Amino acid sequence: SIKILAWLQSILDFCVFQLGVSLGTLGAIPAAALDPNITALGEIPQPPIMGNVDPSKIDEIRRTVYVGNLNSQTTTADQLLEFFKQVGEVKFVRMAGDETQPTRFAFVEFADQNSVPRALAFNGVMFGDRPLKINHSNNAIVKPPEMTPQAAAKELEEVMKRVREAQSFISAAIEPGWLHSTSICNDFLGCF
Repeated sequence: SIKILAWLQSILDFCVFQLGVSLGTLGAIPAAALDPNITALGEIPQPPIMGNVDPSKIDEIRRTVYVGNLNSQTTTADQLLEFFKQVGEVKFVRMAGDETQPTRFAFVEFADQNSVPRALAFNGVMFGDRPLKINHSNNAIVKPPEMTPQAAAKELEEVMKRVREAQSFISAAIEPGWLHSTSICNDFLGCF
């Protein structure tokens, strides 16, 4: 069926990428026939997508690399962002793994799939005191949910209310007599 054919083509594409050999003359199905995004990218070989993947996430996965062997004590997401900017525009960096362990890993998502092969070329390059381990990612980065403008405005309003309350408490501490003349006395502290 088409799914099996797509799976076999993905495996073939991965093998071609690993070997650096073009099998187009041997009758392989063009990658663009299976993934229309690849046509514009000049046939960038991709590993197979593993498991049951949401089709809307495939492009994100194809633009993301796994970065392993990171020093837990010294490596930050900002350092990775700066490092990977040299291969292309970075959309998102997510640190992962247990901070208490000596090594961690991260995912770096680029704006363009063309940046991925350039990032993979840095596999084995020293980053701080360790060689980087860079591979294609098998999953998209889990990102924090985006807020609607209305939700952001409401959150800002709530934060500003807390700031005003804090300012009132600070003023009360500086000018004790001021507290009794405000509604804060009744609402929060009770009059004393």
